Amino acid sequence: MIYNFDEVIERRGTRSSKWDNVGVRVGNPNALAMWVADMDFRCPQPVIDAVMKKAEFGIYGYPFVPTEFKEAVAEWVDKRHGWKINPEHVIYAASVIPSLFTAVQAFTEEGDGVILQRPVYYPFSDAFRENRREIKNNALILKNGHYEIDFDNLEELAKDPKTKLMLLCSPHNPTSRVYTREELLKIGEICCRNHVVIFSDEIHSDFVYEDFKHIPIASLSEEIAQNTVTAVAPSKTFNLAGLRAASLVIDNPDLRAAISKKFAENRSALGSAIGIEAFIAAYKYGEEYLEQLLAYLQKNIAYLDGYLKEHMPKIHLTKPEGTYLMWLDCRELGMSNEQLDDFLTQKAAVAMDKGFWFGEEGSGFARMNIACPRATIEKALHQIQHEYDKL
Repeated sequence: MIYNFDEVIERRGTRSSKWDNVGVRVGNPNALAMWVADMDFRCPQPVIDAVMKKAEFGIYGYPFVPTEFKEAVAEWVDKRHGWKINPEHVIYAASVIPSLFTAVQAFTEEGDGVILQRPVYYPFSDAFRENRREIKNNALILKNGHYEIDFDNLEELAKDPKTKLMLLCSPHNPTSRVYTREELLKIGEICCRNHVVIFSDEIHSDFVYEDFKHIPIASLSEEIAQNTVTAVAPSKTFNLAGLRAASLVIDNPDLRAAISKKFAENRSALGSAIGIEAFIAAYKYGEEYLEQLLAYLQKNIAYLDGYLKEHMPKIHLTKPEGTYLMWLDCRELGMSNEQLDDFLTQKAAVAMDKGFWFGEEGSGFARMNIACPRATIEKALHQIQHEYDKL
């Protein structure tokens, strides 16, 4: 079927965190919501059908995670990313972020070191701070509008015997980097050599553009696979975040047992009756939707890039390689973080994620969600330009 991604759907008043909580989150309840990673598109029709069928059944008791759930993951990652996995190595998780918190508890102790790469999705830092682990920041290096990994620093951090875990965000949020095979091999080898477990968040892996290709780090070698926990889910790809269903792929039986034990202790892996059905339907029948969505998003990116270059040349789009989250470099405006926030959120009334939320490396940046109808992007850019022209 043909999906209409141009349809503008009114989401205010629907208990949408993106739209109804925007005032609490960014400080302007009337701002156009272009912040959290939540698409303004309806789900694929097969997902809606599966949800309706389950809803109409009328009994929503404790669910059982069927073999079909694990097989759906295996079939999807093989078809989309060429990664052949054993379905028995897949475990259910309610969501990726709670899974990261659980992994921190399962694989590290208080005071241990954990590596992340800022600027990075801010709840990752929360997972380490709130569990009283020491954050070791392997900050990404920005060179000519392109982010690179500081491998010398990564090696140094990994060598510390207290360092036990690395969080890899692949594709990277918010910079949209899609790491190359060579980069991933270096990361995997450094972590294996230094006995640092990798938690690879690959939730945005289905959004990759142009000549780029997502490579699951665990697919590179058996050694790396045995040292990696990979989080995959259809929640971003098909806009299912509110249904609470994700998965972890863990080849190493000891790592799988450790995180399963912690899930059980925390009672944090109880399934969602409707979420499981949506998860399976998305991975089994969602490819047609995704192909159309990717084409639409690429046109949104081209429009955004062209508009900025023509009308607001002091705001630069970091070249998107993956994800639908655009990393805007606003440093040439010469504003402090507070001034930039006021400029975008209050004056232009466009709500984006503030760059400094992702770490000090994000100062002067903003993250913009373009998974929305073109009309929404046009409205946002016109509002920003109106204030830009006053500068």
